[in-house]
Amino acid sequence: MNLNLIKTNSRQVYNILLHYTRCTFNQLQKLCNLASTDLCLALAQLMRENKIEQVSEKQVVYYCLPA
Repeated sequence: MNLNLIKTNSRQVYNILLHYTRCTFNQLQKLCNLASTDLCLALAQLMRENKIEQVSEKQVVYYCLPA
């Protein structure tokens, strides 16, 4: 996997999260049209950069911008 592709995908995911309060993995996958592996790597990159958070609420995992 190419780091430039991961960064491109993470920018796409970040832009989606700018417009939504929070999204599940499946919601992001549909909105971004990314394969599971590509989305996982993009989310990991964004969490590493502290641009998004992964939160669990009522046994559902959401991704959102930091509070």
